[in-house]
Amino acid sequence: MLIGIYTDKAVDEKSNEPPAPPPVNSGQVDPVPPAETAPVPDEGAGALIGKSAERLVKEYGEPVRKEPSAYGYEWWVYKSSGRYLLAGVENNRIVTIFAKGNINTAPFSIGRSANEIFSSRYPETEIVVHANDSYYRFELSEEELNLKPLIPIGDFYAQLYINQQTGTLSGIRFMTADVLLKMKPYELVYEGTLPEIPQPGMSAWVHIERGSEAQLADMSNLVRQQAGIPALLWIPEIKAPAKSHSKDMFEAGYFGHESPEFGDVKQRLTEAGLSFNMSDEMISANYMDAPAAMEAWLNSPEDRDVLLDESFTSFGTGAYRTHFTQIFTGM
Repeated sequence: MLIGIYTDKAVDEKSNEPPAPPPVNSGQVDPVPPAETAPVPDEGAGALIGKSAERLVKEYGEPVRKEPSAYGYEWWVYKSSGRYLLAGVENNRIVTIFAKGNINTAPFSIGRSANEIFSSRYPETEIVVHANDSYYRFELSEEELNLKPLIPIGDFYAQLYINQQTGTLSGIRFMTADVLLKMKPYELVYEGTLPEIPQPGMSAWVHIERGSEAQLADMSNLVRQQAGIPALLWIPEIKAPAKSHSKDMFEAGYFGHESPEFGDVKQRLTEAGLSFNMSDEMISANYMDAPAAMEAWLNSPEDRDVLLDESFTSFGTGAYRTHFTQIFTGM
């Protein structure tokens, strides 16, 4: 079976309007028999969903960092050569995990071809979740079905990130139904009530954004390492113009590399008192967190080329709410 990959990112940038978040509507959701689920793993990262934070430490040790998320849980960050894992911990329980690199993610394997993964069972276009005395139906578009299908696993879910360049599994996110309903990564129709979502204040957002910036930097260098390319040097001074561009796009309501007020990336670096022979950037808007933004960049040929350009030696990342900018530079 062949799986086609589609992306409308180029259209979004050309229109200069930010991609809209998936719509959420109230409506009738017919109960359905329990869907066939993938086998529940008894080992690996997915087996930790619902387990205690102590179990996480026993399996992976102490995290290198702990960072807040916008969804009520705390990210515990694990990174080592060739692998990256983010574990979301809430009330001492693991509610979500994002994994990339050389990590056991049974029943799926990172790096395996999508054709092999779906050779016996094609992902569903509609997933119905029953929780909180309500019914929720997630509706996946053809693009989402090919790039980030959702697979039920027992009483939790796996979101698979497929790399369109290689046709392989690039990363995976395991999550409880509660996290899925908070994130709402696909179009949603619900009958009943929506779960409450945390509303971070300005001070909380500062720490959430700082964590997102560090995560994007980590994952960028992991991808370069996997491609056999030297890691980039993080330059704090580049963060300021990157963050300013993310904030500008968010507040002015546009999506593009050229700010109507502050110009292109070279002009913005110059205004910040920085001078480089080479510069480029990757941008994203309305992504639920850093892993989602990174996987989207990897599915954009233009952004992937920038990320893997050996001419660049340094970079800086700036996050503002759900908008992200990563600036690459070289001498």
